[in-house]
Amino acid sequence: MTARGKRILAALVFAGAFAAGWMAQGWRAGTALAQLEQQHTQVLVAQHAQALVDYQRMEATKNEAINAAQQRAAQNRAAADRAAAAAGSLQRDIASVPDRITAATRAAVNAYAATAGELLGACTAEYQWLAEQADGHAADARLMREAWPTARQNKLVTGSHHL
Repeated sequence: MTARGKRILAALVFAGAFAAGWMAQGWRAGTALAQLEQQHTQVLVAQHAQALVDYQRMEATKNEAINAAQQRAAQNRAAADRAAAAAGSLQRDIASVPDRITAATRAAVNAYAATAGELLGACTAEYQWLAEQADGHAADARLMREAWPTARQNKLVTGSHHL
């Protein structure tokens, strides 16, 4: 074999070795990439599964809260119905007072006036208490609305982080 033939043969051997090395490196990189893709897929599957568990838990909590609110609303309606019946009875009693007063003795009228004064005082105190409770509830509700994050605030927060 001539020198030129040896050089050509050496170049072919070198090119073959280079190509074989290139292919082996490509296979190794392909294997590493496949492993990374598999790990990524496993992480995504685990995150999706956890998101589903979290969603189901939150959905159950929401449903329990709705059921409890519906039960409270039914109890409140029943209490309001009882209060309306009692108020109707009281209104009928009050409507008959003028007829009863005309036939009553002075002592009975004085006792009625004292009782009516005490009743009005108690009603005033209850109305004041109820107004305080309503104001406190309104303040709490406003605080919750104002403290709750809005869509605009969420965009500002999440927009500053590139995920």
